[in-house]
Amino acid sequence: MSSVDTMFTFPFCQVEEGKYYLEDHTGQVPLDFSQASLLTDGFVMENCIVLVEGEAVDGVLHVHHLGSPIVENRSSAIQAIGLQNTDIFNSINSLSELEKERQQEIKHGQDGMFVILSDVHLDNPSVLDKLEVMLEGYSEFTPLPVFIFMGNFMSKPLSASSDGGKAVMSYFEDLAGIICKFPKLAKEGRFVFVPGPSDPGITGVLPRGPIPNYFTGALRSKVKHAFFASNPCRMRFFTKELVFFRDDLVSKMRRHTLLQPRQEEEGSTSVQRQLSRHAVKTVLDQSHLSPLPLSASPIFWQHDHALRLYPFPDALIIGDRVDQYYENYEECDAINPGPFTAGYNFVVYRPVGEVRKSDTTSEVEFSQIE
Repeated sequence: MSSVDTMFTFPFCQVEEGKYYLEDHTGQVPLDFSQASLLTDGFVMENCIVLVEGEAVDGVLHVHHLGSPIVENRSSAIQAIGLQNTDIFNSINSLSELEKERQQEIKHGQDGMFVILSDVHLDNPSVLDKLEVMLEGYSEFTPLPVFIFMGNFMSKPLSASSDGGKAVMSYFEDLAGIICKFPKLAKEGRFVFVPGPSDPGITGVLPRGPIPNYFTGALRSKVKHAFFASNPCRMRFFTKELVFFRDDLVSKMRRHTLLQPRQEEEGSTSVQRQLSRHAVKTVLDQSHLSPLPLSASPIFWQHDHALRLYPFPDALIIGDRVDQYYENYEECDAINPGPFTAGYNFVVYRPVGEVRKSDTTSEVEFSQIE
């Protein structure tokens, strides 16, 4: 039996090893995508939602083209399903309240600034020296920025050392000592710590909880506003929603993609930048921070909602072990500060960088400590 070209949008899964299917609650359709080509940017992996065009022959769908689902920006999503169904913080109950908050954002939002670092290896003395230089530079700002430190906080996993637990405690105590050199920072500064894949705690599953208090007591006792958050971590800045996520997305997606992503003409953009762009587009198109096979990225299903990206946040900050980047995709700022331990790079992000009448635009500044 043969049929004309048909287009489907379904979850993409592997029911048998090496054999892939489109699947919904009514059944499964085996796929042959040996001749398939990609119509859109991004990675295609098991568990992704895909748009498929092909021809059904003898019960097998021979795929001609694959693509990502159609997306909508944040404002369109809020209009479509309502504010109360999109506010994960449950703090703004009506459009009138949202407008009042936006007016406050226009008046005072330009004062807000986030200093974001990833892979801050506290067991590296050079990293601590550079942190001290950076903190000194911001120590007299008014108002102070919010400091976001994302893991990993050690160059080696906790299990790699027999006295790993005591070592981790001492590293955070060393950081507390540096912060306390600047009394204003220690008393008024806000520090948020987002754990990395190999930091202490329950690892190997997303979302993951904060680093246990056992390891961070000294820092929390000396730094008044030190917050140890989950991964991912969400924040609200006036009307803006910010998502911070630490994971090695590019390497994972390259390892598990079923089709190589499209490439631009040689010389137009570096290969690494293209791969980063594909990774950003994949998580946003899938509206999920971990659209990977469960064998590669297990999920704690009771808290899967913490990984969802619908509607899009205003900013998605991904701590990935690749070069710094900034992309704006469907009005969402996607930013990677890059690994601090590699070149002492970090990012300064202002959710409200410029005000134009009743609208605001953000600002992203890539920085480095010499």
